[in-house]
Amino acid sequence: MNRFKIQLSRFDIGMIIAFVVVGLLGGAAWWVLSGQLQTAQTACGQVAGDYNSYATAKGSGIIVNTANAKTLQANSDLLQAQLDPVMDTYLLAKGNDLSSIRAMDPVGWKKELDDDVKTLTSEAKGRSVIVPEHFYYGFSRYLTESPGDVATSVLTKQRKAIKTITEILIGAQIKSISKVRRSYEEDTHNGAGSMGVGEGDQLSGYAVVVPNTYTAYPFEFEFDASPEALRPILDGLLKSPYLLVLRSIEVHNEQLDSPKLDDLPKLAGGTGTPSLINTDPGVAASSTPTVGPQKLFGYAPLHVKMRVDMIEWNQDLKSVADLTKKP
Repeated sequence: MNRFKIQLSRFDIGMIIAFVVVGLLGGAAWWVLSGQLQTAQTACGQVAGDYNSYATAKGSGIIVNTANAKTLQANSDLLQAQLDPVMDTYLLAKGNDLSSIRAMDPVGWKKELDDDVKTLTSEAKGRSVIVPEHFYYGFSRYLTESPGDVATSVLTKQRKAIKTITEILIGAQIKSISKVRRSYEEDTHNGAGSMGVGEGDQLSGYAVVVPNTYTAYPFEFEFDASPEALRPILDGLLKSPYLLVLRSIEVHNEQLDSPKLDDLPKLAGGTGTPSLINTDPGVAASSTPTVGPQKLFGYAPLHVKMRVDMIEWNQDLKSVADLTKKP
């Protein structure tokens, strides 16, 4: 029997060892990766199940698919077609010049403010609307000083809003104006602050800014008016070229209770019996009233506190599609 003696060199031994090591490492890697693959497949299956569950309306069997996606897109296009004219008519109305306002010389700005005060006071007097003496319509701090150059831009916007709203109130023939308040946008903004009444004609807090979309400047007016005057006031706010949004209105009625039956003869000023309810019509008719018609509950003068925001819309946003563009 022949025997073969195989003698391996160091190189051969090294290659065999390397082959064994690579085989062991490959097997270990396969084992690890196959476990991760199985875990990933399980997770994908769970996500697919959740998607089908959430995308399907219970009871109807409707699932998100290509046809439904087209329907949603068609609805979106329809809404855009309806909203774009609204943006053009109200958000970018003709006569709204807020976007063109720039900083100006403080002395010139002060003169324009004085002219506005004189104009509003004269209009109020012509409509028998009472305003306090030396009333400065929210700008009392500038009775004795002028603003900085940079501040004149935002102050001009506020001045236009106050003048517009005040003329609406005067046109509605209210009884009197007692307060006009605005946020002091010209001061350093230390946080947003909560909107409330500050000192004098200042509203605490500042304008609300939605980046690249709009800025809302808050104002507050206190005035006395009849209930009939509220309708033309609200109508005037809607028809203004500036976007004026009524945020809140607080109404106090001077007459809180309806008159009692026994008070009716006294209100009528008659000379007949204390109560005309059960009186013969002929006798009641002979009681000649000595006073004119009386204002009962619902007709008494109102004290109104009205919060209005003026919205300065970004002039570059002319369509709903512009709202989805990244800045």
